Amino acid sequence: MFKSFYLGFIKIYPLMNLNSKNQTILIKLKTGLFIIFSLFVFISCSTTKIAYNFANIVIINWFESYFDIRDKQRLDLKKKVGQFFDWHRKSELPKIVLFLEEFKIRHSDGFLEEDIKWLRSELNLFWKNILNHTKRDMIYFLLTVDDFQILEMNKKFQGKEDDRLIKQSKMTLKELRQDILERTYNNLDNWFGDLEPSQKNRIAKWIQPDPYWVAVKLRNREKFQNDLIDLLRSKETLKQNTQSWMSDPESHWTDEYKVYVKKKMIEWESITLNIDSIILPRQRKHIADKLDDIIIDIKELSEI
Repeated sequence: MFKSFYLGFIKIYPLMNLNSKNQTILIKLKTGLFIIFSLFVFISCSTTKIAYNFANIVIINWFESYFDIRDKQRLDLKKKVGQFFDWHRKSELPKIVLFLEEFKIRHSDGFLEEDIKWLRSELNLFWKNILNHTKRDMIYFLLTVDDFQILEMNKKFQGKEDDRLIKQSKMTLKELRQDILERTYNNLDNWFGDLEPSQKNRIAKWIQPDPYWVAVKLRNREKFQNDLIDLLRSKETLKQNTQSWMSDPESHWTDEYKVYVKKKMIEWESITLNIDSIILPRQRKHIADKLDDIIIDIKELSEI
């Protein structure tokens, strides 16, 4: 969300914010299972194992927050989610260890444009592996959703007034700038250690509020939600359309989002490189230490 996760990571690196609503809702609605990957890789190292071990509950709760799930659906979902983590723990976690070790090496020398290309490629591969593994289960679940559940889901879409994106859309330019900078500083402090005042001043020049981007994302999300409702109502073509959607999510983006997200990708890449260029040695070590702890946790989770 770029390819979805790549765009999310490029924003997360400068902002380091797992709960950011800046990522397109595509990530969440394509498959709730994918949130676990971003969840345990980019959170504080002290909570990696806890987050991963309870991620199945998070995913079930996410589905229940949008669907009025029936008892049988819940039992089936728990079984499928459990099977997913059995696979993910054995198949994907060892790969993620190698990815993080390589990331650590690359980051220790300073990030370059070629490193961003490498990062994009690696994350897209992880994303495709998860999509391919969960596609059948996602289709199976969506086929069980009835008209009442679709209606309730649509109501929840329409009534969601408290998320960050909507809040940002109501902010003044000054408020939006302050909101972005506060979250940026807080999350960089967490990953880098304390930022120097001079670093904050430079970051404040690079990261600017963009009300138009907020509006574009809102319109894109509305289109996505409407398309999803239409998808769920068309049971005869649901399997085929879901496979197509998961293979080519960009086909359900608005035209303005497709154009503007390319501009934002360039901007995020530039901000990423700029921030990396001013990291102090102590801060780079701080990041490396956190990555080491995450790697240790993932190795224990995967029983490497």
